[in-house]
Amino acid sequence: MVSSSGRPLCIMGNMVDAQGRESVKTILVQNGKISTIQAGKVPLSLPDLILLELADDEVVFPGLINLHVHSEYNVFPLWQSPAVWSNRYQWRINDQYIREIKNFKEYIEARWVKDYPGFINLNGQSVTADNQRAFPTGSVRSAISEVQKMHGVITELQAVAGGTTLMQQTIKLENNGSLPSFIVRNTGAPDELGLPGTKKVFSVVDFVRPGPDFDPPSSPLHANDDTSGWPMMRHPSFDDFLASVQNGNNRYYASIAHIAEGRAGYLQRGKPDGFSRREFTEFRKALFQLPNPEFLKTANLTLTHACGLNYSDSTTLDFLRDNHISIVWSPVSNLILYRDTIPVKTLLDHGINVCLGSDWAPSGSKHVWDELKFARHFCDALSLDVSNAQLLAMITQNPATALGNVKAGLIETGYNADFFILRKQSARQPALTALQTQDDSSVRCTIVNGRVLYGDENLFTDTLSVDYQRIPATEGIAARKKVVSINSSLNFDLHQSLTQVDALMDWYAAETLRLPNLRRTRLLSSDDHLYLARIDLVKSQLVELLK
Repeated sequence: MVSSSGRPLCIMGNMVDAQGRESVKTILVQNGKISTIQAGKVPLSLPDLILLELADDEVVFPGLINLHVHSEYNVFPLWQSPAVWSNRYQWRINDQYIREIKNFKEYIEARWVKDYPGFINLNGQSVTADNQRAFPTGSVRSAISEVQKMHGVITELQAVAGGTTLMQQTIKLENNGSLPSFIVRNTGAPDELGLPGTKKVFSVVDFVRPGPDFDPPSSPLHANDDTSGWPMMRHPSFDDFLASVQNGNNRYYASIAHIAEGRAGYLQRGKPDGFSRREFTEFRKALFQLPNPEFLKTANLTLTHACGLNYSDSTTLDFLRDNHISIVWSPVSNLILYRDTIPVKTLLDHGINVCLGSDWAPSGSKHVWDELKFARHFCDALSLDVSNAQLLAMITQNPATALGNVKAGLIETGYNADFFILRKQSARQPALTALQTQDDSSVRCTIVNGRVLYGDENLFTDTLSVDYQRIPATEGIAARKKVVSINSSLNFDLHQSLTQVDALMDWYAAETLRLPNLRRTRLLSSDDHLYLARIDLVKSQLVELLK
């Protein structure tokens, strides 16, 4: 679904290189690729050329990459977790989580109506199990497709507002079918990564789970239980992955798998989660038992969270490095749910490829750029010698490496023409400092496949001749100045979809949760004061942990 503008694009101005250094360049984009890069400002004369000449206080970055996001939950409000948990299997089946997030999501999806006007009356009636027969079967099926489109477009719009141009697949992890993208590239569409259609990127929720016939205690009263004795069972996804590795990675070109998501024993010293430790131990043992374990080196495997690994054991670090296994670090979500996270400096010093991921709206960051800013705060709070250039690499070059060295995350000839243009506080401010101090209100535009698809409205009215939709004024002060060009073939009305989401959320919040003031997360972090307050709270909790 990702499309090109069809017109050549020239960007003249300050460009950020792989080390975060700035220099004036002229970038020519043709057919969605960077065709040439020349030093200085070089006048070009091409038919139908779009010229973006940057102001002195603007700089072009490579598009950001987010390898960990649960997009179907990204319209939801912040979740007030009732406990600090040991691992993910506890809160996933907690009654409060099920009621406030899982059932909330199912409520919206069950009651979504394709043609919005008049879909809901004063009594809150819509498409339910009881009255569904009043709607033609095709209409209900189309509504299901439309609600998935809503999740996809709104999540990708949140991402693109923060400079993201490539993210983990947008709809339903562990779905091996052909999955659509809506605005930006995602890992569920191999052709958008420059891969043959037969080369799948496998996104996995779990390789193992507690069981069989065992339900982890989900009460907050048991949040600190010793989990080391829980029974463990393989999920079919693990067998799929092992079979692919054993056969020379013939099925999956790359895999992104949640593993050992729980208390790390790093910030909470001496208190690692037992089940998470065993989860990785069993994973590693199964790989060693393969007749051809050396194929793991070319599996392009990425482990998401991976907090429960024993990073004080050098053989664990060697295993990750020697098998080219990447780690996705999500410090915001880790700290909210577990008050712990990985020893990132240890991984970097050992040569392990580390990426950043935003996770999801209930307990994570708005987009991966925000995750980078929190990672900077985290490293400073712990006096970790991690540079701004290293952090930039975690959302550009490193995830591209994790995916098997796809042509993304850098501004180089032959790479995907994916960028975002940021306004700095002044022309003299270093680009990497601006990345830490500015917010998504300062994004002039985001470009995917050579197509300017999001940014300031005046750019679209003065320079581009494309259709666009305004971000609704109800989203906030910064959002009022932004517009998005959504592929017309999607037939998607942003204002209408947001209105329907809000109506359904208002009804569920008031009638089921008895929280009439509960609100959906806003599209831009700079407009989302509740979200920003949550991030400040996490920072204060980090201070308490470090005392």
